[in-house]
Amino acid sequence: MSSPQELASGVCEAVRRSCTLAAEPLTDAVRRHAAHVIADTIGVGIAGGRTAEMVRLRDVGREFAAPAPTGGATVLAAGAGYAPAEQAAFLNATAGSFLELDEGTRPTGHPGMHIVPVALAVAETAHRSGAELVAAVVAGYEVGARLLTAFRLRPPTHPHGHLAGVGAAVSAALLLDEDPMGAAAIAAATPVVPVWNACYVGATARNTAMGAAAQAAVRSVSLLRAGFRGTAESVPALFGELTGEAVDVDALTAPPDHARPRIMRNYFKRHSACALTHGAVDAVLSLPSVRTDDITAIEVRTVANNLKLDRLPLANDLSARFSLPYAVAAALTHRVSTVETFDYDPEVARLAEKVDVGIGPEFERSWPDHAPTEVVVRTRDMALSATVDDPRGHHHDPLSGDELRQKFEGLVGPSGEVLWQRLMAVSEVTDCADVLGPLRTESPA
Repeated sequence: MSSPQELASGVCEAVRRSCTLAAEPLTDAVRRHAAHVIADTIGVGIAGGRTAEMVRLRDVGREFAAPAPTGGATVLAAGAGYAPAEQAAFLNATAGSFLELDEGTRPTGHPGMHIVPVALAVAETAHRSGAELVAAVVAGYEVGARLLTAFRLRPPTHPHGHLAGVGAAVSAALLLDEDPMGAAAIAAATPVVPVWNACYVGATARNTAMGAAAQAAVRSVSLLRAGFRGTAESVPALFGELTGEAVDVDALTAPPDHARPRIMRNYFKRHSACALTHGAVDAVLSLPSVRTDDITAIEVRTVANNLKLDRLPLANDLSARFSLPYAVAAALTHRVSTVETFDYDPEVARLAEKVDVGIGPEFERSWPDHAPTEVVVRTRDMALSATVDDPRGHHHDPLSGDELRQKFEGLVGPSGEVLWQRLMAVSEVTDCADVLGPLRTESPA
């Protein structure tokens, strides 16, 4: 067992080691993968920005906010224009939470949607180069992923809003030439800590957890410049004692792998539902089509971590996206995976009642390197089964660049093709303020 002081020292070491990734030239492979993470996060945020809540939130925000300066940070919505960096980071990370399509790391969180909106907003307003943006994202992601690996959260603590937010503060500090450890310590001392229950009942305010963490990450640099101080000891106190435990201290102090940093060990989502459902959805979609009226029972065997979603949904879209039985029933019903596939439907919910979820003991030994899932669909006449080791899109079974582009263009709409091309060349950009210009001039949907 490490003492709180030793763990706090490890957190500082994680920040120091992660920042070395930004101090040396990145390999072509790392730059390309980081560009994919940046683009995927932006595409998911643009699509989430079309939801009714986000459209209204932007309208309400205009009533209370000071006019946005020309040359501020881009709000991820067609024609939405600029906002101050803090506000843009909040809006964009919040929008990215709505559709459950944001990338992540195992175990287990979503560094990209915390870090990219922050780094992008700061890089735009500070007129940093694309190379500086990419380096800051890689370093901030390394911090967030190390912390999420080192500290295992206890339910009901949800992974949004806190540990990856520390990484986001590091990205902001690097881009603004401030002390990354000072900003990280302030973010660590001001965490957002949501709970799983909000997802289960459909409390859409939970979508603001990543937004609040992103906003706090930008603000951490302002607080640092004003003389505020934080403490790295907040991390082991809150996540090593109160809401979790330290399980992999070596993750804090291990030398960084410059050829394969942690951003390259992520996953990209194909399904608009919590990542813990994706193995089961992939298994279902690999089976032959079955008439849902003929189904008598459905069995899912998976790792214990996924049992958090062994629940039937309430009658709303967010709750449906956090129900493993519902995700399986939706895939069996629709036989495709679109955003609308996982919206709440009473008929799908009735089929979900036939789903039995349990642990596969042989699967459990693979976690977290792999997350095997088996689905068995039974009718009166036959049984169909399929097993996947990892959902498609995990770094063990990665999506191709073309697949990521198709996802991006489908989410973004008219400006998708040109924005994708710009983002794939982001490392060559001299001023990040120019990158998202086509989105700001596009007519609102």
